[in-house]
Amino acid sequence: MQIVDILELLIPDVWTSITQLCATAVLFFLMYKLAWKPVRKILDERSRFEQEKLSQAKAYEEENEKIAQQAKDIISDANRSAEQIVKEAREEGQLLKNELVEEGKRQSAQLLENAKHEMELQKAKMFEQMHEELVDTAISAAEKVLENQVDTEAERHSIDSFIKEVISK
Repeated sequence: MQIVDILELLIPDVWTSITQLCATAVLFFLMYKLAWKPVRKILDERSRFEQEKLSQAKAYEEENEKIAQQAKDIISDANRSAEQIVKEAREEGQLLKNELVEEGKRQSAQLLENAKHEMELQKAKMFEQMHEELVDTAISAAEKVLENQVDTEAERHSIDSFIKEVISK
């Protein structure tokens, strides 16, 4: 008897098994109708919500990439513009330097020309004074030699022409 008792314990009663299967089927049906559809609906809504968030995140990421590229372009343009400004400033500085050097050369040449002209005037004035002194000295010497009244103007004219002859030779 022992084996029969063990078998009865191992193999359930058919009516009990059928009842349990029916009860399980009813529970599954109720769970499907009452719980599965609402849970599935909630899960689908949550999945759509998450997909929308992912789509928004991708859109924001693409927008950020565009903005980053625009910023790079702006920075690149600013660098090119700054390089151009520096280049123009250097060129302008070089032109200004060249103009100042040329102006300095012109002014020094003008000063040199003015100094030469002044020297020529001084030289001519000195020759004129020397000429007058020679004429006066010659007249005085002629007066002393002749010891009589000499026509100073005629003597001056003849001595003046003599000195011009001597100077021109």
